[in-house]
Amino acid sequence: MRARRLLHLARLDLRADWKGAALNAAAACVGAAALAFFVALGGGVGEAARRMFPGEARLVEVVPSSVSLGGALGGGVLDDEAVARLAAAEGVAAAWPKVNLRVPISASRPPEGVALNWPEGFTVQVPVIGVDAGLVRSDLGPGRRFEDRGAGEPIPVVASARLVEVYNKTIAPAWNLRRLPPGSALVGLQFPVRVGHSIVPLKTEDQVADGRLLLAGFSERVPLYTVAIPLQAARRLNQEYRKPSQGYSAVTLQAARPDDVPRVAAAVRHMGFAVDETDRAMAERVGAVVSLTAGALTFLALVMCGLAALAIGQSLAASVRARVKDIAILQAVGATAADVRGLVLVEATLVGLAGGTVGAALARLAGLAADAAAARVLPDFPFRPESFFAFAPWLYALAAGVAVLSALLGALAPAALAARVDPARTIS
Repeated sequence: MRARRLLHLARLDLRADWKGAALNAAAACVGAAALAFFVALGGGVGEAARRMFPGEARLVEVVPSSVSLGGALGGGVLDDEAVARLAAAEGVAAAWPKVNLRVPISASRPPEGVALNWPEGFTVQVPVIGVDAGLVRSDLGPGRRFEDRGAGEPIPVVASARLVEVYNKTIAPAWNLRRLPPGSALVGLQFPVRVGHSIVPLKTEDQVADGRLLLAGFSERVPLYTVAIPLQAARRLNQEYRKPSQGYSAVTLQAARPDDVPRVAAAVRHMGFAVDETDRAMAERVGAVVSLTAGALTFLALVMCGLAALAIGQSLAASVRARVKDIAILQAVGATAADVRGLVLVEATLVGLAGGTVGAALARLAGLAADAAAARVLPDFPFRPESFFAFAPWLYALAAGVAVLSALLGALAPAALAARVDPARTIS
């Protein structure tokens, strides 16, 4: 029997028993909707977690070991020689040293060029770290340079790309301050600061000088609550305020490939240094929780699809028993057992496809409704995504495909039952 004829007969059978077909489609619809909804939820929450912890997969943060056996292994202080050895390790593409600025810097006035209702007497301590220019060069604003131009000149700084959002959604509402414009609009602004002044009692230096910080860009490679200045500027200020050199505070290594990171980390530890994995470990823990939750929900959706297959199987089996004479007549006029089996499977395919398509659409509507409810109920916290769901085009196909597959699995036994009908005995 030709496929077109088989499809036509299947449509006629489904139309004749439209109530049973609708129930079967509803069972497939529930499973497909649950699958699409939970997979999209896992993807959306995972994307939100990556926005909160955007660490690059190829970066390794090297810090001095708290317990160093450097005399034998070459570790200990992170100096120029140590940086050279780290840069020469297998799998390392670049090495960028860092040094903590040990001179306090505070800001008691808003940046010039931005209208802010700065509270009277409000002073902010500015955590600063000196970094190699290569670490943030790709994140500088147009025409901006990241280099120390000497005493009396503005010091270029690069801030975390997430800092503006944190300020706008936490600090600004708490202090009743105006929100800042997008980060790109802030590049080029100058911040008047007091070098040597600290808000911590007894930590202010004997010499306090007025200075300026020039915002040169935003980078994901800068810690959230820290601003980065050129390495030379940090060294110069430490020397001017007679801070003894303690070597580099850290060295950021960039592996040639993400697969090289474990080997690079092992080489770092072998040299007697430590690897700071605080941010990476936090991101991995959050990712593991998201993946585990999404996996559990997806498994639940697959269980629902399995139950839908059982329901469809039972319904089709009852339908076959009720149509035994019709099937016998069909075989009497020339249909083979394979044709009869194929007819039942085609019916199941149509039911699963209809249920899966509707289920995917319902999942999308449920996601929109959930996002709308979250926008009304949840506060405007930092990094809150516009949507907690990631409905990729392939997800709709997956939902429809799983619904069709569950319907076909449920139809295998009824199809075999229909193929075993004896037309002679049944008609007689």
